Amino acid sequence: MKKDGAICWVAPSSPRCWAVSSSDIAPVAVATGAAFLLVGPRGERLVPAARFYENDGIAYLTKQPDEILVEVRLPAPDGWDAVYSKLRRRGSFDFPVLGVAAWIRWDGGRVAEARIVLGGVGSRPQEVPEAAAALAGTPLAADAIAAAAAAAYRPAKPLDNTDFDLSWRKQMTRVYVTRALEELGRRHAR
Repeated sequence: MKKDGAICWVAPSSPRCWAVSSSDIAPVAVATGAAFLLVGPRGERLVPAARFYENDGIAYLTKQPDEILVEVRLPAPDGWDAVYSKLRRRGSFDFPVLGVAAWIRWDGGRVAEARIVLGGVGSRPQEVPEAAAALAGTPLAADAIAAAAAAAYRPAKPLDNTDFDLSWRKQMTRVYVTRALEELGRRHAR
């Protein structure tokens, strides 16, 4: 498949490129509610991270070729905390074959709001609202964490064009969501 002169070597006969988004930054940017300030000939535009990434391995950004990224904006740290965890072949430098970004805004001892975003399982970061909903209003106890991990597992559909067995990577979604949320719970308890 060709798109704007590019060839998708991952799925050459497909109408779109099913390449895995193996980014550490992308899921974190989406989870934390970051926004990207782009500047080009038509002026400036602020794009929320959740709308910055496209579901295509070739045309994977909404950024235009004549725009440059000039600023990354994060929300004020008003009671929120975030963590990122990734599965990879080697611990020192490898790209993620599964990434989990978890973001929680606390209200006292309870979760006021949450976001769970998966990376490495599709052509763009995948936010899982059902996992976040399982945490809202809870003290982030084991049962809420298990419910969120199960909710994240269901829509996780790893592509079969990267490292490790895809069914095992899907199983690891529960493990990594659990680890990320437990880390946030430990931090909040301090």
